[in-house]
Amino acid sequence: MQWVAAVLVIATLVVMTAGWVKPVIALGSAIVIAGLIGIAPRSDLFAGLSNGGVITVGAMLVIAKGVVKTGVVSRVTQRLLATVNSAGQAFRRLALPVGVASGLMNTTPIVAMLIPASRQLEQTRSIPAREIMLPIAHLTTLTGSITLIGTSSNLLIAGIAGESDVEMGMVSFGIVALPVAIVGIIVIAVTAPRMLAGNRDGEPAGLDWRVEIPVGERAVVLGRTADSVGMATARDYVLDYVKRDGEYLAPDTTIESGDILIYHATEAGIPAIWSSPHFGLEPERLYTVSVNTGEVGTLNDMTDDDITVIAARTDVSLRRTPLVPGATCYLSAPSAHVVADSDFVALWQQATSRAPQPKNTWKALLILAVVVGTASAGLAPIEYTSVAGAMLMVLTGVLSPRSAGRALDWPVLFTLAGSVGLGAIVLSSGLADTLAEAIRYLVGGKSLLVVVVFAVATTILTNVISNAAAASILTPVAIAIAHDVGMSPVVLLALVGTCISFTFLNPYSHQTNLMVIGPIGYSTREFVRFGVPVLVAGVVTAIGVGAVLA
Repeated sequence: MQWVAAVLVIATLVVMTAGWVKPVIALGSAIVIAGLIGIAPRSDLFAGLSNGGVITVGAMLVIAKGVVKTGVVSRVTQRLLATVNSAGQAFRRLALPVGVASGLMNTTPIVAMLIPASRQLEQTRSIPAREIMLPIAHLTTLTGSITLIGTSSNLLIAGIAGESDVEMGMVSFGIVALPVAIVGIIVIAVTAPRMLAGNRDGEPAGLDWRVEIPVGERAVVLGRTADSVGMATARDYVLDYVKRDGEYLAPDTTIESGDILIYHATEAGIPAIWSSPHFGLEPERLYTVSVNTGEVGTLNDMTDDDITVIAARTDVSLRRTPLVPGATCYLSAPSAHVVADSDFVALWQQATSRAPQPKNTWKALLILAVVVGTASAGLAPIEYTSVAGAMLMVLTGVLSPRSAGRALDWPVLFTLAGSVGLGAIVLSSGLADTLAEAIRYLVGGKSLLVVVVFAVATTILTNVISNAAAASILTPVAIAIAHDVGMSPVVLLALVGTCISFTFLNPYSHQTNLMVIGPIGYSTREFVRFGVPVLVAGVVTAIGVGAVLA
């Protein structure tokens, strides 16, 4: 049965790594197969649905949305960046507050808030967003691993460890993660100016935005071509097609009412097209918005009776373009209030200087402080305090029940729960014992070798598979090895939790990576090249700290 379990686990990890299906589908299939053939008991396979770490992740997503919805993150960011003159200066000003925030709440809404701010710097002061966002994304990953609630993998490790009577407190991971974060941030600050230099010569970017402009009944261009009114080709846009009744026609087609003109444009070209008087558009405003964290689906889901998505950075139709948290798109709406009420929108251009709900700022921050404070002091388990905090966000009016429900990122939560099930397969089948025995043979009872093996193995796994899967597989093995060689399980689990954050080589291994690589425009090669020195510095520091503590 152990060999069957090994094949099942390896096949699941291969499918997840290759991206053939969604991780939640791969994990769910593995759990069903394992249950049907009797590899593990049903209660263990579905234990992730009641795992304290998974429950805490869901509650903290609600709390994070409540904090973000007050606008406090955008207000603080605006003040910090009000007088910066370089990307390096922006990074230094953001490092401490963003680092602290990342340890107290989910990092994805923080990164989502900073993407529009970095674009504003790019437009107003010619400071390339590419020199800011990848360093900030890596910073949030490093600092988020310092606390129990800063990252979902730490919560998952703590939840699994709790079943073996190993308690991981609020700052247990910090004994390794804090010095690693300090070294990593220094490396980022030194290497970013050299490796992520942006274009400052004022030349327009590529025509990588897709713009879909509907033609109204009173459009001037009716019965004419776009070229005849000077709207076919310009420095910042090119008309690709005229879409009519689902059919794509040539750009020199005579235009009729109800047509949709499909352009490829620079970001500067979008308002230029929109402001043209030739298309008979409704008297609405154009808004630059940042997609909210936790949203799934396509841009078509944002469209309703009042909101129409006009442009996004994509190569497919807007209806088929996936929603990516933090990504920027343009939409039309009759008022800012309509945009503000959309659960799909995190920030919009006309409201960057004011908060959506300033009166609720103190409520949200107080709830967050109470949740963190009571858990840190050991007054109550984090599962209870976080769920209570999420409920208070609704009861105090910071979030509506609908907004709180939408804050729950179900694909992430089910992936975490499925990862716990994968860990149950490893444990119940005896694979965990086999892995532990192999490591015992390899390290020969020496604590230093244990530290090296787990640091390297965790770093490799987290860049190949999801960090949740790595956590579920390594946590029970680490606990067994720690007891065997006389190490503190807390120290070894802190090492594992820290190294799980080293997602610096695979853009698809962490949510914040995905949030910046597409919207900001990094290539995979750039991502890897910038990640190598941060990864090396992190691994060396983690091994050094782990060796001292061991």
